[in-house]
Amino acid sequence: MKKILLPTLAICSLLAAAQSRAQVITDWTFENNAVGSGTATAIGMANSYGTPNPSTNAPDVLASAGSSTGAGNEWRIRGQGTTALPANGWSSLAPIGTQGAQFNASTLGYTGIQLSFDVEMTGQAEANLEVLYSTDGISWNNAVISSVAAAGATIKNNTTSANTVMGSYISLVPSKFNNGITVDLSGIAGVNNDPNFGIELVNASTGIDDTNGAGTAYNNNSGNWRFDNVAITGVAAAPEPSTLALAGLGLTALFGFRRMRNRKA
Repeated sequence: MKKILLPTLAICSLLAAAQSRAQVITDWTFENNAVGSGTATAIGMANSYGTPNPSTNAPDVLASAGSSTGAGNEWRIRGQGTTALPANGWSSLAPIGTQGAQFNASTLGYTGIQLSFDVEMTGQAEANLEVLYSTDGISWNNAVISSVAAAGATIKNNTTSANTVMGSYISLVPSKFNNGITVDLSGIAGVNNDPNFGIELVNASTGIDDTNGAGTAYNNNSGNWRFDNVAITGVAAAPEPSTLALAGLGLTALFGFRRMRNRKA
């Protein structure tokens, strides 16, 4: 019996271990090989701020060779004029956290949620980016940015200026991909097993704090952000003890059947 139980327990242990590793829930690569399902939406580009003119959402996908994958496509967030007059969508008049992109993906069956993404800012784009998360698609909360692989990009924490988000944000490096930005949401219970989970990558500043890559005032008529490899990962929920027990019984029965057949042979 011990010879049968040992491999059974080993297989059950492997099943449990496999469940404990982080898995990709959804990964927006903007290629044809995206993993999982979800929605990606440009937000705040349809507006009437008049900087310089009213605009509508006009995101598009561009060929890129600068993200952490080394090749492929990137998703450009920008607006365009609603008439023949020029408009770019981005505006220093936009309130904090209202312009950028929103990504929604169900985390049902997963815990230990993590986010990672790459973003390129053009030289005249807004430099400050914050990450928001939601558990209901209605209320949004500032997330703490964990790390960034890009040299020069700086994680900051604002506690004083009313023109920048109170809390964590990142100052991006212009004219290059800011790769490997990560956000650890594993300590937030509400994002686990959540069909309404979403994140927003949006402007962290407004008004006089809304600067470009050179640290000067955003010009309100050019510049954009470009995203790639926006990935949400999590740990699949471990099987119930009863499920493992049933698996063990089934394997035990299988080994027992083989043992009996070998004796008869």
